[in-house]
Amino acid sequence: MEEKRQTHPNAYKPWTLDDEQQLGERCAQGASLEDLAQEFGRDLGAIATRLLRINAEGPAVDEVAGFGA
Repeated sequence: MEEKRQTHPNAYKPWTLDDEQQLGERCAQGASLEDLAQEFGRDLGAIATRLLRINAEGPAVDEVAGFGA
């Protein structure tokens, strides 16, 4: 886990309601999957999974299908 956090500081940390709200807003504003991963300090899979869980809308959600989530 510590190794993963060197590249993704928030890996395995619980998502807060505020995090989820911000993620949805940034996605709706047009942020890409990669942008969101960097902004939230999580890997692409974590972002993709959370976008689907919160029923987000935006370009990053379209990328999720290509990502394989």
